[in-house]
Amino acid sequence: DISSLKGSFKEPDDTQSLVRLLLYANDFELEGLIATYTVHWEGIKPEYIEAIVRAYGQVHSNLLLHDSRYPSGEALLNCIKAGNPKCGMDQVGPGKDTEASDWIIQVVDRPDPRPVWILVWGAPTDLAQALWRVSQERSPEEAARFRSKIRVYAIGDQYDKSGPWIRKNYPDLFYITCYRAMRGMYRDGDPALVSPEWVEAHVCRDHGPLGEAYPVYDGWDIFSRRLGKVRGIKEGDTPSLLYLIPNGLGDPMKPAWGSWGGRFEGYGTQYFDAMDTFEGKTSEMATVYRWRQAYQADFQARMDWCVKSFKEANHAPVAQLEHESHITVAPGELVELSAAGSYDLDGDELTYKWEFYRDCSSYRDELLIRDSNSKKAHFIAPEVVYFPRDIHIVLTVRDKGQPGLSNYKRVVVTVDPNR
Repeated sequence: DISSLKGSFKEPDDTQSLVRLLLYANDFELEGLIATYTVHWEGIKPEYIEAIVRAYGQVHSNLLLHDSRYPSGEALLNCIKAGNPKCGMDQVGPGKDTEASDWIIQVVDRPDPRPVWILVWGAPTDLAQALWRVSQERSPEEAARFRSKIRVYAIGDQYDKSGPWIRKNYPDLFYITCYRAMRGMYRDGDPALVSPEWVEAHVCRDHGPLGEAYPVYDGWDIFSRRLGKVRGIKEGDTPSLLYLIPNGLGDPMKPAWGSWGGRFEGYGTQYFDAMDTFEGKTSEMATVYRWRQAYQADFQARMDWCVKSFKEANHAPVAQLEHESHITVAPGELVELSAAGSYDLDGDELTYKWEFYRDCSSYRDELLIRDSNSKKAHFIAPEVVYFPRDIHIVLTVRDKGQPGLSNYKRVVVTVDPNR
């Protein structure tokens, strides 16, 4: 009974994030939902995951009206695996295998060239165990091939030393560590979009069993009590999910580009929080909350998919470019941008916005984009000296449905002084 379980969620932001994740199950192939260690209770709670998945199963037939790719509730129940009920490096080594660590190895070993993304919301002990076991049982070359298929987005280290141990011992592993940007889900930005009132109106009330399963957060910011209380949405783990949503904004293999899930910088294969400047504030959190209006509208629309027909609900438009997404020009050259071909699945009117994303560009001075709110825009490539500079232009195509939804394209313009 989900209503009785909701009172047991001692740190319910993971549950909030799980509800949102299931609404995007059509965009991913979910291979595992691992119940792992947390500081908030003893043992592991796979039954909590199961309760949310069963609520999803009750709205699955309606979600199929909007996208036939939504997996069944039964298929997702089979993905739930039990991890290690403890954490720490004494839980990694001989005899420490778990159902979860075995499953990680099995999934990565499949003859599928696509990468396996592991989103860390709890202790990464089972991932550490899987990596350790493979390194012990296989040749260095085979173990390296195994790691080359894994991508990690970790929400901090979850009070566990296995995260730093993984990064130290497997420096070739693609690993994003989000320490502070995740707070952009619930701090700064527009507070009305994460308030208890917003949750009640757009998630919990009249949105079926999955909406009823969404707990309203009312507690302290566990990472720093001095930051005060959080009410409504917390979802500190959600940026890892938002990072992967295929909406045309980011590229998961290019963390420095930025996306709904934040922006990250680093060397080699290890990345940590970057900073953006948005509406006069500069912080790691800005890399997430700058997109809040868009990802909250998308969440609202998908909650509607749980109970509404295709015609009654809104769906994101499709952004298109009339040219290549990477353009190389000389200083002083006219750069023409076109979103011709963009369309809306519901036939809604579209708006267009071309923006210079300065924070992720190597060119950092002013840039004037003319007709920036039109389907076609243009600018004059600025003067640069010695070395080429990249200019990131983000196209946002937004519909006038309810709520208004956004889709993106990114154009990288390289200004080469030697051209």
